[in-house]
Amino acid sequence: MSDVVSFEEKYDSVPLDEWVMTHPSDDDLRNVFLNMDRALKYIHDHGYCIQAFYPTEISVLNNEDDHIQFNKLVKLSSDFSTRKNMIKEDIFRSSLIQVGIYSNCLKNLNPDFLKENFDSFTQFIPSGDVPYYRGVIQRGASVYFCEYALEKRNRDLQDLEKQLGEEGSEEEKQLQLTQENTSITNDKINDSIYKQINGLKDAAFINALIIPTIILTIILVFAIISWVISMI
Repeated sequence: MSDVVSFEEKYDSVPLDEWVMTHPSDDDLRNVFLNMDRALKYIHDHGYCIQAFYPTEISVLNNEDDHIQFNKLVKLSSDFSTRKNMIKEDIFRSSLIQVGIYSNCLKNLNPDFLKENFDSFTQFIPSGDVPYYRGVIQRGASVYFCEYALEKRNRDLQDLEKQLGEEGSEEEKQLQLTQENTSITNDKINDSIYKQINGLKDAAFINALIIPTIILTIILVFAIISWVISMI
C-alpha cells in the first residue's frame, strides 16, 4: 500500500493562492489560516503530513474558509524523532506561507531570509499573532496556530473579567470553556474531506483484527478435530 495519498477534485474548489486574491482582508486571511491549521492538525493526528506544501496544492472548497483540503499527503514516519521533525516542518512551512501571504511576497520568500529578517514582516501580521509566528519561525516552536489562538483568546477573556471585576458563576465558566474548546477543531468537516485517510486507517485496523481471528479459528478447528479423533 502506498504511503502517498492524493485527493481528487470532488468539490468546487479554488487554490489557496487564488482564494486570497478575492479575500484580502486580515480577518478573512486569519480565518482561513486558522482552518488550514485545524486541517493540518487533523492530518497529523491521523498519521499523515503534507507532501506538497504549496498554495497551489492547498484548496478552499465550496468557497468556505473552513473547508481546507491539502491535496497531497504522505504517511508520517513510525520513528518518533523523525515523526516529530516532520510535524515541526509542516508547522514551520504553514507559518511561512501565512507570513508570505500577509506580506504579499510569498513567491520570493525563503526560510532563511524570513528567519533573519522577521522583524521587517511584523508590520503585515495582525499584532496579536506576531508572538506566534516569531516563536515558530525564529525559535523553532512546534505549536499549532489554532492552539495558540485558543489560548490567547482564553487569556484575553480572563483579563477582561479581571478588569470588569466579574468572576461569573461556575456554570457560566463551564459553558464558556466548552464554547472555546470547540474552536480548536473542525473534525466534522475534516472527517468528510479526508475520508480517504480515515478509510486507510480503518482498513488497517480491520486487518489487525481479522488476522488474529483467523489464526485463532484455525487453532480452534484443529483442537476440535484432535479431540474428535481422540474420542474414536
